[in-house]
Amino acid sequence: MPSSLQVANVLDFLPASEHAAIRAGHSTYDCTSGIQAAIAAAGKVFVAAGVYPVKQLNLKSGIELYGEGHASELKAYDQSLACEFMLATHVRDGGSSSVSDNMRNIHLHDLKLNGRVAEFGYEQYFYLLAVNATSDLTVERVAFYGFRGDGMYVGSGTLASTERHNQRVAVRDCMFDGAVKDNRNGLSVIDCDQLTVENCVFRNIGNAKLSHSVGAIDFEPDHNWSVYRQVTIAHCQFIDIDSVNTAGITFFNGHQAGDNIHDWVVSDCQFTNCYWGIDSSTKAKTPADRPDNLSVLNCHFLNSIRVDVGVKGLSGTQISGCTFERSPAGSGPGGDAIRLGAVAFQTTRNAINTVITGNTFTGIRPQMGAVGVLGANGLVCAGNVFIDIRGTCINFAEDATPDRARDIDRVIISGNVVRLGTHSTPKASSMSFLSTSNQMRISMGHPAFEHSFEYANDIENGVTKVANGAAIQFRGVGQPQS
Repeated sequence: MPSSLQVANVLDFLPASEHAAIRAGHSTYDCTSGIQAAIAAAGKVFVAAGVYPVKQLNLKSGIELYGEGHASELKAYDQSLACEFMLATHVRDGGSSSVSDNMRNIHLHDLKLNGRVAEFGYEQYFYLLAVNATSDLTVERVAFYGFRGDGMYVGSGTLASTERHNQRVAVRDCMFDGAVKDNRNGLSVIDCDQLTVENCVFRNIGNAKLSHSVGAIDFEPDHNWSVYRQVTIAHCQFIDIDSVNTAGITFFNGHQAGDNIHDWVVSDCQFTNCYWGIDSSTKAKTPADRPDNLSVLNCHFLNSIRVDVGVKGLSGTQISGCTFERSPAGSGPGGDAIRLGAVAFQTTRNAINTVITGNTFTGIRPQMGAVGVLGANGLVCAGNVFIDIRGTCINFAEDATPDRARDIDRVIISGNVVRLGTHSTPKASSMSFLSTSNQMRISMGHPAFEHSFEYANDIENGVTKVANGAAIQFRGVGQPQS
């Protein structure tokens, strides 16, 4: 074959005797070396419609690898270690810690990658696309199907403690389908500066045998030099991510050390039947620490099994214009729409400077409250609409924590609308606007919040202002400054 082609058709690099079987989808021929030769020969590599059994294919800078949509399928050849990464940029210790050495300008589109999880089963480190030390990567209209570990891994090398950085990665119009919920993450992000995920569908992803770090998109930096910032996730769907302890999106700030982790926007996304919608795993922070800046805007959360948005210890979170819904009203095992603060490993995480505005909460049957507050230093909950809440709209925890660090103060609750809605059961009488809890149980507490305000909330007759005989005091003097 010529050594430098403008466009290489992978069939031209494979035995003619295999073409009919590849097109028919039943070839057992190992196509790896032929496709790898096509990648070496050209800047554009065309994968004609068919099913191609492959092991690991190594990408290069400036490559465009594309097919005829999902009819062009790369399928894991077998379940051996040779198939650990189907498509890969740098692996092991390839590249360097300097982004100037990155592989760059790669475009993958109109393909299907099949890991065959239904046949081979779960395997944590088997990825369909492994991206390390890479800049300017665009992935469009790719189906990540039946991945055994992660569908797409945006990492910092495939050896432990290897510092590598990714920049400007865009994933658009892709499908991440775990097929049988025996996998890890659809998209796992260890390191990426400027990540865009748009118009993608994540479904059937999970693993009931695992207890954490599983879901559609998981941000989990491994070291204090790991980077993920300037992240945009927009117009995506998260469907049936419902295995126990599985989330549509998980954010982790445990390795934030200066400017390396911050600024994430999730907008106009649909979360349907997720165990958690958006969850976080966080370290304890104070208002003086670097804010995380998570914005959740104009999203719809329908029938989450537990919490829709777990802010936990994040700093600088805004949740605005979202709809939190259970249909039918009151269905599910019971979980909060928004949970602020957490206690884990005997350490308190207070949510810092959270803004919850312009949202609609409908039919929630909360564990604590539609907005459940374990710990919050700085909270504005204003201009929201609560309809047919099968419990409390806003609940404040009173229980002591092992480190005695749980804190609730600098709270403003104003301009919310609270309505009974249309009820078909007598549970309407249990709806309250405010309440307290202890150990997740509604209690008759008497908390007093300094520097805090509650005013101008429109509460329909029939809704109890403060539940269960609790007496909540907001001790701010005068009106808060706007």
